[in-house]
Amino acid sequence: MPLGEDIFKDITDEFSSGGSSPPKTSSISKRTPMIEKIFEEVLGRRPSSRELAYYRYGVLKEEDIRKKLLKSDEHKKIIEDAGKLPNLEEELKSVRVSERKLVQRIEDINGESVELRKLLEYKDSLIERLRLKISNPYDLPSSTEKYEEGFEVYSHMDIKEIEKPRRRTFKETLIEIIDIVFK
Repeated sequence: MPLGEDIFKDITDEFSSGGSSPPKTSSISKRTPMIEKIFEEVLGRRPSSRELAYYRYGVLKEEDIRKKLLKSDEHKKIIEDAGKLPNLEEELKSVRVSERKLVQRIEDINGESVELRKLLEYKDSLIERLRLKISNPYDLPSSTEKYEEGFEVYSHMDIKEIEKPRRRTFKETLIEIIDIVFK
């Protein structure tokens, strides 16, 4: 590349190669809407100020600008992305199904937690009843209950004084069974 040569020079237009004269100013102002329209059609966007100036002051005709934009990397990328659209629709459907599954799972977990909370409350009430039964195994009325029912609260007999029946050992039970069978 010779020193000072413009690297952005368009080799397809006649003006940069010295083939023709620049367009007149009146035609330049008329080219702006045409360039914007082509950019919108081909690339789906408005041209940047640099692109607008390049094509406005260049000598490329409308069809040549359109062909150049159609061959650009930006247009090729747009076409590639458009080809991925059907896959995106399937992916979106899959994501929506996954979302519904997750929402349902959250609802199920919330329902389970409510049921577990109820079970825990029931278990706690059972434990409380068992504790009361352990502290009062013969279901004797408490001092308060005795008082309310008219019993004498301050009796001299202790609950500990009541003799608990002694449990028989395994050996004693076995001997008793043998005696019953062989008599």
